[in-house]
This record gives sequence, C-alpha cells and structure tokens, in this order.
Amino acid sequence: MPRHQQVTTCRRNGGPVSKFCSCEHCNLSVCSVCGAGEGSLTTDCPGQKVDFDKQQEVYETDLDYTDERGWHLAAKNLGDKTHGPRFENTEMPVSPPRPDPRATVAPMIDWAAVDRTANLQHELAKKAIAWVLADRICDDHTASLDRVQDEANLAGFLRGKADLDDQGRELLGRLEQAKISFKKACRRAEQYDEEFRQAARLLVATLEEKSTVA
Repeated sequence: MPRHQQVTTCRRNGGPVSKFCSCEHCNLSVCSVCGAGEGSLTTDCPGQKVDFDKQQEVYETDLDYTDERGWHLAAKNLGDKTHGPRFENTEMPVSPPRPDPRATVAPMIDWAAVDRTANLQHELAKKAIAWVLADRICDDHTASLDRVQDEANLAGFLRGKADLDDQGRELLGRLEQAKISFKKACRRAEQYDEEFRQAARLLVATLEEKSTVA
C-alpha cells in the first residue's frame, strides 16, 4: 500500500496550500488518499477512503494500519505504535508567483481587492443559506412543541403532574424533550444569524473602504 499523501490543495479556495490560510488542509497533516488527518491517521495508508467512524476509532483506541499487519489493535506496551504516520515526500518545488493576467488587460484595477470582495460575497451567501436552513429547523421544532403542548393541555396533564399513569409520564417526557430540542434549535439559529450579520458588516466595511480609497 502507498504511504500517506499530504494534501496539496487548500480547502477554502481550491488553490495550493498556503501558510497564510487557516483551513485544516493548510495547517494539519491530512492524507489525500484515505482522508484522515492528525490523530486519526494510521501508521501506513490503507490505500482507500476511511470512513468517519473508523477514523474516530483510530483516534480513540489503539486501532492502527500497517503494510505488514493490515488493520490491527496496536499493543503500545510492546512498542507497536511508537512512530507517527508515514508520509511520502510531497514537497512541491517553489515557483515564483505568476502575474495576474487580468492586470495586463486592466492594470488600473486592484484585482486583489476585487477578489477579496468576491470572496466576502460568497461567504455572506453561505452564511445566509446556513441561517435560513437553521431558521426553518427552528420553525419545525416550534410547531412540534406546539403540537405536544396542545396534546398535553387536551389531556389535562399540565394542570397537575401528580398520580400520572404511564401514558401521562410518556407525554410529559415528550414535552420536555420537545422543549429542549426547541431551545437548541433556536440557539443554533441565533448563532447563524449573528454569523450572517458579522459577514454582512465585514462586506459593507470593505466596500466602504474601497469607495473611500477611490
């Protein structure tokens, strides 16, 4: 089987990895073959994608993979897993930065600023979509909570919780779970809403800064 192959593509922009980016591809040891990273990496690469559950098992237990033994539980007290994951040398030759061809056509335009604004707009769109989806989920949990509350009110369980039968206890349990799910969904929607607002503020500030400079 091949050794691990370090990813060479930035997860954010699809370009080469960069020390200036904060994504996991640019900052962590991630194998492009098996898809594992850091603590979920085995000694040797299995040569195919490793699903999330197995990666977690590698991270949390002594499960390992080597060319000699395949998948096995590493006996650490016997010195089985004393070294880290083995990577191929994937260092890319350093090449000088290439000029932006757009600068030849329109040299007076700050293309770096244009790209940054486009990236911010793309990020804003993603934040907006995430908020809409979270808000829909919150609405669904609101409706579910209302239904359970109506059911409990109709049965008269909310007027007194003493001497409840099994059906009453089951209904009140569902009501408590619906309340918890509703609160979690609302907090998640509020979080995405705040992230969307922050992204919008950053984009507007960038546009205003460009307008002032111009």
